[in-house]
Amino acid sequence: MGSIDVDTVLPPGAWDSHVHIVDEDQFPLHPLHPYRPKKAPLSSLQAFHRSLGIEHACLIAFSVYHTDRSSILDALLRLGKGRAVGCIDQSVISDEELQRLHEAGMRGIRLNMRTRGDPVNKAAVIAAADRVRHLGWVIQVYIALEQIIEFVPLVPRIGLPIVIDHIGAPDEARGPGRLQPGYAEFIDLLRTGQVWTKLSGTYRFPNLPDLDEYVTDILRTAPDRVIWASDWPHSGGVEASPGGDRTQVQEYRKVDDAAFIARCRKWCRDVEGGTGAGLARKIWVENPRTL
Repeated sequence: MGSIDVDTVLPPGAWDSHVHIVDEDQFPLHPLHPYRPKKAPLSSLQAFHRSLGIEHACLIAFSVYHTDRSSILDALLRLGKGRAVGCIDQSVISDEELQRLHEAGMRGIRLNMRTRGDPVNKAAVIAAADRVRHLGWVIQVYIALEQIIEFVPLVPRIGLPIVIDHIGAPDEARGPGRLQPGYAEFIDLLRTGQVWTKLSGTYRFPNLPDLDEYVTDILRTAPDRVIWASDWPHSGGVEASPGGDRTQVQEYRKVDDAAFIARCRKWCRDVEGGTGAGLARKIWVENPRTL
């Protein structure tokens, strides 16, 4: 028998806090879907999680479905113990529907201002937060690092837990992440305790010159506010559909998830020292459980 790579063994009770599912055969895409991803149903997600030893999942709204939550609700029903972050139209959704979503396992709403390069619509952000304030939900935002500068004044007005996707989504073409506009503001937000971030999606900026330092600085700053996620099934996004072709089915990126886990374990060791087991347990188990 071969030896087990301890760097890829996850703590018991591990969470994957950012995954997507899509099944166009069962749940048609929104007419305005920005691209057409390949099928990635719940059964494939569950097989992926079994291969890594992940016990809990948080399903995140896929931009190709806009505010259609049918696929997520179906998955939550079948999972029985899952959590989800969805998209809503705050101007039309009723309190009754929000309560139904809450009972199904939804615990937040996602605002995507990066996939299409949308500006930060401050009024819409506050309006969305107001709709779910009574439920204490999370406000999850996918924004570019430089957009965080615009977002900062909204944080105290939102008054709810905020999650920033993919460790702030730095742009590797702009040089070291710690020197980019928005980085200092991002770190300051993490210090408040109200703002969390997901250690995920680093394959989107693999050539960031200071990726190791960028991540370990975040872990040192807010060890209780970082949660790990695979970002499965690794969508290519709009940029992987040249010419804006929304009809061609898009393959997923090839990502070595075990290697990413091993790198995250190394970052934990670099920050905490020793085996890094305490910090690893935080980002995979304790922090997501709290959030």
